[in-house]
Amino acid sequence: MLYGWSGKMLRIDLSTMKSWVEDTEPYIPSFIGGKGLSVKIIYDELGPEIGPFDSENRICFSPGILSGTMAPAHSRMKITSVAPNGYLQNSGTGGYIPAEIKKAGYDNVIVQGKSEKPVYLYVNNENVEIRDATHIWGMDTQAAQRVIKEEIGDLVKIACIGPAGENLVSISCIITGVGSVAGHGGLGAIMGAKNLKAIAFRGTGQVRIARPSEFLKLCKETHLWMRETPGMKAQSREGQGDKGLLEYSYQSGQGVLGNFEEKDASWDNIGDFGSGDEFYAKYGSHQYGCYGCPVHHFHVFDIPGKCRGAVKCSGWYDFSGPVWVSDRKVIAQAFILCNSYGLDSASTGNAVSFLMELYHRGIISENDTDGIPMRRGDEKAIFAAIEKIAKQEGFGKLFRDGVWGAAKEIGKEAEECAVLVNKQTLTIFEVRAFKSAALAATLGDGIVRFGGSVHELEWGWDKERMEKEAQECYGSKEAAIPYSYEKKALSVWDNENRNTVIDMLGTCFWVIQATTGTIKLDIPVELLSLATGRDIGEEELLWAAQRVLTLERACKVRRGRGRDRLPRRLFETAVPDGIFKGERLSEEKFEEMLDEYYSLRGWDENGVPKVETFMKFGLLSEWKIFDRHLKSEG
Repeated sequence: MLYGWSGKMLRIDLSTMKSWVEDTEPYIPSFIGGKGLSVKIIYDELGPEIGPFDSENRICFSPGILSGTMAPAHSRMKITSVAPNGYLQNSGTGGYIPAEIKKAGYDNVIVQGKSEKPVYLYVNNENVEIRDATHIWGMDTQAAQRVIKEEIGDLVKIACIGPAGENLVSISCIITGVGSVAGHGGLGAIMGAKNLKAIAFRGTGQVRIARPSEFLKLCKETHLWMRETPGMKAQSREGQGDKGLLEYSYQSGQGVLGNFEEKDASWDNIGDFGSGDEFYAKYGSHQYGCYGCPVHHFHVFDIPGKCRGAVKCSGWYDFSGPVWVSDRKVIAQAFILCNSYGLDSASTGNAVSFLMELYHRGIISENDTDGIPMRRGDEKAIFAAIEKIAKQEGFGKLFRDGVWGAAKEIGKEAEECAVLVNKQTLTIFEVRAFKSAALAATLGDGIVRFGGSVHELEWGWDKERMEKEAQECYGSKEAAIPYSYEKKALSVWDNENRNTVIDMLGTCFWVIQATTGTIKLDIPVELLSLATGRDIGEEELLWAAQRVLTLERACKVRRGRGRDRLPRRLFETAVPDGIFKGERLSEEKFEEMLDEYYSLRGWDENGVPKVETFMKFGLLSEWKIFDRHLKSEG
C-alpha cells in the first residue's frame, strides 16, 4: 500500500469526453511527485511538433505529495503545459484546490484534447463529469466561481480562467479562490484553447499516512514554531506584513522604475507611498490563508466605489514603480482587476509600462491607443489597458501575444523597448543590480523566483548574517552581495534544486523562506518520510530535483531553446536611482556566470544537457528520445 501518494492519476480527454485513471507508482522512484510527475509526462508524450494551442497539448495539475495532509504550509501545486511562448512552463498556485485534489484521490490531473463547446470539469472523488459551461463563458473569475458553487455546492474548490484566457491572451493566468494565482507563463490561454473554463474538485477522502502519530506530532510542533518566528509574526493579523513592501522595494533597491529605463527616471517622479498602516486600517477587510497554513497571508481590501478583493506579495510591485504610481488604492484596484479578468498582473504591469515608455518617447500617441493618452502614472490609462487587453478590444488586440506581439506589430523602435526573455516579460525585480536574479531570470523565461539566491535577496536586511550563511553554503560571502558575480552560479544552481524539491512536495516557498531565512529542507524532508514511510533523505530529493531539471531543459531544447539571453537594454542601461544607482550588468561577466552555471548542470555551452548528464541521473530511455532529436536537427 502507498502512503502519502494516492497511487492514482486522473486523465481527461476533452476531445472524446472520456476520463480514466492511471497508476502513479511507476513515476515515484525517479520523479517523486508534484512538478516531477508533470515534467516526465510532457517529456514522454509531447514532441516538439505539438504547439501550445494544439488539442494534443496537455495541461497537468500537480499537487505536491504533502498537499491535503496536516503538514503546515503545504497546499501548493504546479500547473504544467507547453506555454504560449512554445516552451514547457510550470506555474505555481496555492489556496485550497491542491489539498482538495489529493483528498479526492489523485496525485495528478492531466487534461488533453479540446471540447467542441465551453465546459468545466467537476470531480467528486471517483465521479468525473464534464459539464456545459456556455452560460459562464465570458464571465470574470469571481462570477464564474460563484455560479459553479451554486450548481454543485459551496464546498467545491475551483480553478478557473477569465475573459483573457478565453481570448487566448498569452499573459492570461489561472485563478483559484479570490487571489491565489498561477500567473507567469500564460497557462490561462491553454485552458481557453481547450474550451475549458474551470476545474472543480470535491474530495472527502484522506491522504494515508504511514506513521500518523509521529507525523501529527511534528505537524503540531512545526505549526506552533512557525507562528512564533519573526517572519510569520510580521504577517499575522497584528503585523499585517505586506504593508511595508512598497517602501522596502525602494529602500532595498529591488524595485523597478518604469520599463527598466534609465533616462528621466527617478523615484521622485512617483512620490511618497504613504502610510501602509493607514491604508490597511482604512481599507483592510480581513485576512485568510491557504489550506493548513499557520499564517493568513492574503489581505482582502474593500475600497468603496473602487474594488473588493485580495492583494498579496508581488501584487504591490506590479502596478507601482513600473507604471509610476504611488497611490495604494490604484495599485490594489489594478491588481484586483487583473485577477477578475484572469490576467497575470506582473506581465500586464510590464505591458502598461511598455506602453507608457512608448508614449513618453513619442513612439506612439493617443491616436494609437483609442484616444487614451498613456501618460506615466495615469490611472485611467492603466485600467483601460487592463480591460482592453483582457477583452481583446481596440489597442488591446496588439497584446494577444503579449509585449512580444505588440512590439512586433508597432515596429523597430518598440522592439528595442521590449524587455523580454523568450517572449515573456521579466518579473518586477531590479536584475541589473542583483546578479543572481539576472541569471535566474534568463534561465526561467523571465521569472525571478525570490531573486534566485535568498542570501542575495535578504542582504539588505541583515548583511552580516547573510554573508556568514553564504560563506557556509557556497564558500564565499560574495555570494550574498548583490552586485558581485562570485559564486552566483552556484547559489542559483543550489536554490533551483531546492525550489524543485519543494515543488515536488507541495511546500510553500514563501513560508519556508520567511521562517528560516533561506530554503531549508530539513522539516519538509522529515514530514515526507513520516507521511510515506520511506526513508527519503534530503540528498536523494536534491538528486531527483536535478533529474527533473535535466528533463525540463531537454524539453525546451527539443523546442528550439539555445543559449540563454537577456535583452540588450539590461546591459546598456544602468539602475537610474536608489541605493544601487549607476549599477549595470557586465555582459562579459554575465556570460562567464552563465557558463559556470551550465557546467554545474552538466550542459554544454549552448545549454544542451550532455549524454553523461542523462546517464548520471538514470535517464537512459529519455536520452534515446533526446538523441534522436539531436540527430534529426543535424
